[in-house]
Order: sequence, then structure tokens, then C-alpha cells
Amino acid sequence: MDKKIVGVNAGKVWQALNEVTEISIVERAEKLNLSVESTALAAGWLAREDQISIERKNGTIELQRKNAYTFNFG
Repeated sequence: MDKKIVGVNAGKVWQALNEVTEISIVERAEKLNLSVESTALAAGWLAREDQISIERKNGTIELQRKNAYTFNFG
């Protein structure tokens, strides 16, 4: 796969993680209309740039933005 396409897909995954801070690769692929392989390559790109973390939870691989902050008021 062309490195430029992987970079474009990484941008799509990054932007989509603004909506949901944690999601599985399969769910993200479905929402972006990308293949799981393309989404995994994009996630690898973002992980290499230290922008996201990738963890296995309950048998699925989850993506999470590194700079995602949760605020609780009250």
C-alpha cells in the first residue's frame, strides 16, 4: 500500500477519534468505511508518532488518543 494513502487514512482515524476517544479497530473501520487492514496500518502510523495507544481489551484491539482528557465536574 502506498505510504501516502496510509497517511491519509491515519488522518481520518485521528479526526474520527475526536468523536469517540476509545474504539476498536473493527468499529473504527466500519465507521470510516475502510478495511480493517487499512485502519490497522493507519493506527500503526499514529502509534509510531506517539499520538495514540493501542491496547487489547476483552479480546479486541482498542485505539485511544494519547492526549484524550476526561473532565468530571461536581
